[in-house]
Amino acid sequence: MIWEIEDKKDEIEGLDADGRPDPAYAAALGLLPAPFGRRALALVCDVIAWMLVQLPLWIGAVPLLLKLADGSISAYGFVNHPGFVLAVVMAAVTTFLTLVLSVLQLVMHGRSGRTIGKGITGIRTVDVRTLERPGVGRVLLRYLMFCASGILPLIGPVLLLVSPTFDPERRGRGLHDTATRVWLVDVRQGLNPYDDKRLRVARKLVKAEPTRGRTTLPSLATPTDPAQQPAYRPGTRVSAGVIGIARPHAPEDRPEIGLAQAVPPTLPAAAELGKPVFGGYRPAGERPADPVPGAGAPEPQPAQPQPAQPQHLALHLDTGESIPVTVPLLFGRNPDPAGYPTARPVPLEDESKSLSKTHLLVSPADGGLEITDCGSTNGSGLARAGMEYVIEAGVPVMTVEGDTIRFGDRSAVVVRV
Repeated sequence: MIWEIEDKKDEIEGLDADGRPDPAYAAALGLLPAPFGRRALALVCDVIAWMLVQLPLWIGAVPLLLKLADGSISAYGFVNHPGFVLAVVMAAVTTFLTLVLSVLQLVMHGRSGRTIGKGITGIRTVDVRTLERPGVGRVLLRYLMFCASGILPLIGPVLLLVSPTFDPERRGRGLHDTATRVWLVDVRQGLNPYDDKRLRVARKLVKAEPTRGRTTLPSLATPTDPAQQPAYRPGTRVSAGVIGIARPHAPEDRPEIGLAQAVPPTLPAAAELGKPVFGGYRPAGERPADPVPGAGAPEPQPAQPQPAQPQHLALHLDTGESIPVTVPLLFGRNPDPAGYPTARPVPLEDESKSLSKTHLLVSPADGGLEITDCGSTNGSGLARAGMEYVIEAGVPVMTVEGDTIRFGDRSAVVVRV
């Protein structure tokens, strides 16, 4: 028997139908091409770092080599010169430092997308298809192409350096960038692709296409005109028993919500079989005897009003757990109640680290719950009537039964208990 194992390849997001990287997708994530001025400054910084490690050679060995070159001393005098040992040591130091700097620059560039110059100027190099680290191999090939351009003195390096200005995609990719499939991005003004959390959130936002900015929520006030439909009706239970959001409809096409009207059972049919009554059983069809005055029959008492059972709202988390909100609650990975002394911390598990340490404050209020984003990293949102609204940090927002609250990658539904 031959077993066939299908290789599961990871799907790369942001590619067009031809498998090429889509510039519009990268722009939607917030990635910006590195400016030419800062790219030139990064190159200057790298050249300065390379020149610094050459100082031992220039100070200790080059003067003696110049004397040998202009004939001031012979080869025999060069070897027996008092400064010959110092010149050899300085040349060895320069060779060692140059090797260490070259390896360090290649590894840093391939693993973290930056060199010394790129780190100073806020530039990172990424794989243009996956938006991940380019790898040491591609960085080395890119460097060798730059060195090979020197075969045509002056013309080759200049042509390679100005080629990013002719990029048809307007992403500043030169000939050596296109050949090695890399892209230089600006992490000062745009998204840092090496920040895994922010890149993951940006990809989710691009997929979900949420409503940008703060949108006016529908009014919860009752309209003054009886014939006018309310702008929003709280969520209710549908026939499947699932919390849903009820949307206003016209009078002629209003849907049936809830269980169908039940038909009351016919009690006479059940009475024919004989049912227990106060004081014993009676045969079917027999009329009960009238109570005899003074025979100990209890007099009817007036019905006592039953105390109303208090109803509270709760958060039904995406894990299936329901948390009643009777006091202010502080949600997060490890909430710190120092800034909210009246709130009770509620730590939540979050393997993806999308929740902040102190993320969301939920407080009971008249007619609903009041939620406040505590300046979280990934923000919070409110889903109502099929629309999602961004919650501004520090601004309390009123929620009602049926609303869905999103905080990080977690979510919760406001329900009544």
